[in-house]
Amino acid sequence: MAKTLNHEKLKQEMNDWPNRWAGDDSDLPTGVKIVQTMHSFLLAMVEEGLAPTTINRHLSNLWLLGGEIIYRIHDDRKLKKASGKEVILEFVDEEGGPLSKHLSSEEEQKPFNGTCRKLYRFLKKGSKDE
Repeated sequence: MAKTLNHEKLKQEMNDWPNRWAGDDSDLPTGVKIVQTMHSFLLAMVEEGLAPTTINRHLSNLWLLGGEIIYRIHDDRKLKKASGKEVILEFVDEEGGPLSKHLSSEEEQKPFNGTCRKLYRFLKKGSKDE
């Protein structure tokens, strides 16, 4: 039997990510903006018809990316004022994402970079400025 995906339940789970990423309360607004942007990406993956296991793999990598971003911008007032999309685009590009302190090898980094590249293409596709 094929595994089904409840994207509304996943969105609800994602809504707790900012609390889990936050070093303190000042990180929460940025985390919320990042998750809102990631929600759009989740919906696009669902609409694309990706398999639930593929979407779950991407979500695990998005969780890592968001935590890495919050960690790196904790004291960056300029980036904290930026939109979720702008913040994410500071850390992902056509080659992938930042090196994650939670990944210990190049092999572990590869799928993470794949998710970051997919997110980058999604965000850039929606850009009117380029």
